[in-house]
Amino acid sequence: MKKVIGILALQALMFAPAYAQFDTPNKPDINSIKSKVLLVETQDEVTRTLMDLRPTPDLQQRYKDGVAHFNQLIQTVVDKNYKFGKKVEYMSAPKVAALIRDGKASKYAILHYTIQNSKVDPMDIGPVYGGDYTDSVRDYSKSKGFGIISIQLVNSDKKAEDIYSVAFPVAYPSGADLVYALQMMQYVFGKVLKTPDYQIKDFRAEMEKNNKALKRRTLLIAKSQVSPKTTLEELKTEYYHPIEIVDYKTIDDAVMNNDSNYAYVQVLPIKASASTAGKINILLRDLVLDAKDGRILATMKPGRMSREKIADDITKKEVKMFLLDQ
Repeated sequence: MKKVIGILALQALMFAPAYAQFDTPNKPDINSIKSKVLLVETQDEVTRTLMDLRPTPDLQQRYKDGVAHFNQLIQTVVDKNYKFGKKVEYMSAPKVAALIRDGKASKYAILHYTIQNSKVDPMDIGPVYGGDYTDSVRDYSKSKGFGIISIQLVNSDKKAEDIYSVAFPVAYPSGADLVYALQMMQYVFGKVLKTPDYQIKDFRAEMEKNNKALKRRTLLIAKSQVSPKTTLEELKTEYYHPIEIVDYKTIDDAVMNNDSNYAYVQVLPIKASASTAGKINILLRDLVLDAKDGRILATMKPGRMSREKIADDITKKEVKMFLLDQ
């Protein structure tokens, strides 16, 4: 069983050599995932959190709503977008852990969500999922770190082992983030199974071909992805296809509905290798994705890096580099 380190392999396609540790999953593991039932972890209401929130009934209800909405969201996304395995089942994370511990999880591939170097804080569930996933919720989620979603297999030692993982630009993913993760996982799995000796560098030619689709898509940039000083008119001076600056909900809706009229920008955190010079431990990669099916239409590495947060402002420099025919 081969463990793939922390991020989908496509993100490494144009990285410096320092990021060669990002690898491609092997065929035996992918075939094993394909043969198994996908067991999706859901959230449970935590008794301790309910007790802590008892003095504030409105916040307690928001927490309850958040748990229910998260579970409904992940089921909606997986039911619609996961087409790789045999079938799908849903179970709360504590029950999945017990199933693994008792040696009863061998028939499953497990979809596991967590937060990098941390864990899901129940107190965050209400603020994020207890209402609409707005720009302010996106900002709140971004302040909490980076989420990771992995497909796992259980080894002979009754341990869940990450086979392939996708990182989110925020701690608590939107529906669009979850769609993107499933699309990317299945794309890579399909490529490895169908293409002999497939390597991540082979994707560049396909991306260059996909880039032509930008002229038929309106590129959506979230308000949180641009500086208050950056205007739409400024972006249009360097990007000559349709482009809009929109509320995040517009992007979320476009991706959830697989709308072929749009593309969007996903800013991805990449953990730097030990050999990286200086003190930077988080690097970034912009991906321009087709809202219909998650195809990568363009990619670039932003100029800003940060140890503590994603510096994801998009300027006319970035949008110019999205166009490969210049």
